[in-house]
Amino acid sequence: MCPTQFFFISLLLLFIINSSRADNTTPFGYCPSSFCDNGLNISYPFWRLDNYHSTSPQYCGYPGFGINCSQLNSILYISDDSFNVTKIDYNNLSLTLVDIDGVDHRGCPRVHHNLTLDDDFPLEYSKLDLYLNFYYNCTVSLPDSADRLDCLTSRGNYSYFYVGDHEPEDLKWYGICEKKVVVPVMEGGLMRGVGAAIGEGFVLDWQIAKECGKCEASEGRCGYDNSKHESLCFCNDGTIKFDTCESQSTQFLTHLHD
Repeated sequence: MCPTQFFFISLLLLFIINSSRADNTTPFGYCPSSFCDNGLNISYPFWRLDNYHSTSPQYCGYPGFGINCSQLNSILYISDDSFNVTKIDYNNLSLTLVDIDGVDHRGCPRVHHNLTLDDDFPLEYSKLDLYLNFYYNCTVSLPDSADRLDCLTSRGNYSYFYVGDHEPEDLKWYGICEKKVVVPVMEGGLMRGVGAAIGEGFVLDWQIAKECGKCEASEGRCGYDNSKHESLCFCNDGTIKFDTCESQSTQFLTHLHD
């Protein structure tokens, strides 16, 4: 083999090695897509909660966006409550959730908890949702604008619900009903009945997490280290930074320009 041939072959091998290494150290290498058994695609900013444990505390994605995959469901935990993720729309930045315990075996709506979204959590209700206001186990009949749930009748007590803003503003239910639960559903689902609407779920939109804005602006992917309790930024060059992939010199020049 002549020196010229050896030189070009060496360059080719070096290029292949560097390309392979670059592919493994990009944010896409740190944040691989995955599929739950039910076919749901888990991609950034979501991550597989069931793939992480004490010996692998780092994950890539937003805090609280870990999805626990099982054979039947893909579970997202919000405010200590469990919701089945049936769809994630990465183009429109939305996901569809179903309250696992929202409907009993008879198809009767029996929701146990209200969903509270914290202000600093990057999820918010969608414009596709409307709200059902349930009043359970009432000893006195509610105003006529309420719909009664005959499937939940018990010992002469009834349960009711109002759709959207049809609920009277001055409704005094304390001491009359055992519990009030507000449930989001997709507006179109009500055409198939209340139980069906709850079974089809509701939509939440997500925004860029506050702690991830600088990282994503620098073309990195945000993550977190549970063992050190600190945010991470996975960068294209294979490094892991705290908040941004920009070098200090780049940040300094940007600051001067501003």
